[in-house]
Amino acid sequence: MHISEGILTGPSFWATTVAGAAVMAWGVRDMKCFIKEQPERKPLLGMAGAFIFLVSLIPIPAYMGTCSHPCGTPLAGILLGPGIGAALAGLSLVLQALLFAHGGFATLGANILSLGLGGAAGGWLFFKLGRRLGLPLLAAAGLGGLLGDILTYIISGSILGGHLAFFSPQPQYSFAGYLAVIMAAYVPVQLPIALGEMAVTGIAVRSIGRQRPEVLEALRVVSKVTLAIVLVFGMAVSVLSLSSEARASSSVSVAEGGKSKAGKPGAYAGMDEKVNEAMAESAGAAAHDPFINLEDKGDVWNAMLLAGGGLAGFIIGRSWHLLFGRAKETPNGPTHPVS
Repeated sequence: MHISEGILTGPSFWATTVAGAAVMAWGVRDMKCFIKEQPERKPLLGMAGAFIFLVSLIPIPAYMGTCSHPCGTPLAGILLGPGIGAALAGLSLVLQALLFAHGGFATLGANILSLGLGGAAGGWLFFKLGRRLGLPLLAAAGLGGLLGDILTYIISGSILGGHLAFFSPQPQYSFAGYLAVIMAAYVPVQLPIALGEMAVTGIAVRSIGRQRPEVLEALRVVSKVTLAIVLVFGMAVSVLSLSSEARASSSVSVAEGGKSKAGKPGAYAGMDEKVNEAMAESAGAAAHDPFINLEDKGDVWNAMLLAGGGLAGFIIGRSWHLLFGRAKETPNGPTHPVS
């Protein structure tokens, strides 16, 4: 969920920009420590950054001619830590705003807080909680992927709803009303994607634990201490129930109008345009055109997508062996899978 260029102004802009810069500084510090401690694993940073960049650009068609996308940051946060995951999300957001008109430079801080802090740090936190309570890798990583994805949208919706309710010229609803509208619009679209991200994150971390357990130990993803098994899936159920209640209790609908590409035959408008920009325009805080808009350049934009996807795929493929390659024999014998 990207907040489009120009929507956030005044206190909202300054608060999110400062907070986003602080998150980036935290992540850069963690990156330097990571490179210093494990220089041989430096390519993992590029691999994780390429993964976030690629995954968060994938448009998945949904109902009513809209589309949304996964986050990719929970997996990066679980493997490399919350700070590094958040910083890599920030770098990906800069490239997306620069080359693909996704999000914006004036809303970069807010998008870092949602995709980076919510997705990477949130996914890491729920994964660690699951492991602390004894969940196996598959379930704990899946929990982190699911709730990290959902938390991304809760934070983004809260920032957008707070700005429109308190700082826009013509607020239509209260903060709670805006949040209910946003969640009611996004939950039906994003929940299936979040479930998919749960599966991908869980399977990826479990596969690494089986093929390269020493990597997870070196990255401090897991420890050699085995804890008692306690189920915490009730936490996920609770979050989903709250989202469902918000949808059911919301009797308001997203205001019609606003700039949208949904009117084009066969075109899928992004949820950012269909929901966020429409609400912002109704509240007198309309988004403006991106500073750099290659999306309207036709084949130029398509070429950039192909080039970006190809480069990201190359980086991921080049470093694939660091996580999924065959484990080497050690002087103490073969390594054992981590569950």
